[in-house]
Amino acid sequence: MESKRNGAIGFGSLKLQGSFRILPSMDRGKDEHPESHQFVRLGSLPHGTIELDDIDRHIMKLLRHDGRLSYAHIARTVGLSEPTVRKRIDRLVRAGAIINAARINPAPIGFPIDAMIGIKVVRGRVKEVGRELARMENVAYVAYVAGGFDIIIEAFLPHTEGLFRFLNEDLDRIDGIAGTETWNVLRTEKFFYNWEGEDVGLDPADRGREAGQGEGAVPSP
Repeated sequence: MESKRNGAIGFGSLKLQGSFRILPSMDRGKDEHPESHQFVRLGSLPHGTIELDDIDRHIMKLLRHDGRLSYAHIARTVGLSEPTVRKRIDRLVRAGAIINAARINPAPIGFPIDAMIGIKVVRGRVKEVGRELARMENVAYVAYVAGGFDIIIEAFLPHTEGLFRFLNEDLDRIDGIAGTETWNVLRTEKFFYNWEGEDVGLDPADRGREAGQGEGAVPSP
């Protein structure tokens, strides 16, 4: 939830480095605990294109570097009133351009093993297997993909023994998995959360928006 205590926005209280966030599962039972909500990688949510101006980009830069900044501080920095800044940020949140969630860095809290796993699934059971994978507490990312695999997952484990058990015990319990291939991530060069997407051009789509032809574009206030 967004925190507005002392005028702070509350888009995460720390400079965390994980690349996933918690979303409530659409079909979870009433008795399911919040900590079992499925994880969805940032950027995978189904949102349309939102039109950004230079002030939007400036606000996004500020929040990416420090999600605890207050509306008042941002307003002073970009030269707008606090209510206007609040409306702009609310618009960015509603459109899915920014997500107000803390990101967890797994290694410092005891999960240094980062494994990407490609999964082949028995025909007709992909979504069933995907839902089972999404319920697993060590799985941070589940994506349906085209190519040599049906599903790609990312899992964080405490040690290599934990990875061994995950691959040979936990995954074996899921009916419908036909095969897997695992890549142990040794080092990450770039974290997704630090991607400066607001500065990346959408050519040729951005030319259409400049001409007032951007389909689904949301105008700035």
